[in-house]
Amino acid sequence: MRLPQVLILGGILLLVLLVLALKDSSQPEAVSSSGELPQAQLDAALQAGKPTLAFFHSNNCEQCIIMVKTVAQVFPEFSNSVTLVDIDVYDPNNQALLKRVGLQYIPTLVFYDQQGQDETVVGVLAADALRERLNALAGAQ
Repeated sequence: MRLPQVLILGGILLLVLLVLALKDSSQPEAVSSSGELPQAQLDAALQAGKPTLAFFHSNNCEQCIIMVKTVAQVFPEFSNSVTLVDIDVYDPNNQALLKRVGLQYIPTLVFYDQQGQDETVVGVLAADALRERLNALAGAQ
């Protein structure tokens, strides 16, 4: 009778560990595939005069999750003309950037034109509104 209880307990423990491992791996990383932190990505894009969208969000606020999905849906259309810098506000590596831009609320989208002039939008944008802003940003090249 003792062995089945140990096996059941072991199975539950393995299941909990698997769920935790999957939860951690599903979080988007703030570091790009090139290994650059978002602050370095933003600085490089602005120095190069590239139209840029800096997207400040967390992975656990409801409005942020909506915007993550919207950006994922719309941005691929502009990936050749606009640089996306994805910034997780809870990543300790991004704190200097948050202070630099004076971030107060999330989600926040900052649209930088080629001259580095910025326009900030706080909150949720519909896909069409985001597409319109990215079109204007890309068209200003």
